[in-house]
Amino acid sequence: LLNKEIFDTLDDARRKIALWRYDYNAVRPHSSLGNLTPLEARRTLALPDGSAPGALAMKPPPDYQSQTGRLSL
Repeated sequence: LLNKEIFDTLDDARRKIALWRYDYNAVRPHSSLGNLTPLEARRTLALPDGSAPGALAMKPPPDYQSQTGRLSL
């Protein structure tokens, strides 16, 4: 935003930043959040039963082996 916008006044800067913030948090999906917007991701995590269908943190595959204890000193 700061590299592509020119702000004429403080009010102009506030308006453009508010629009950008809304777009970033409520409109534009993020691949790191499973192509959800941050607003959708937060609502998913705030479900009353504590579950998050299509959770943001993927479970490891069944053949995953923990790296804990593999290093010898």
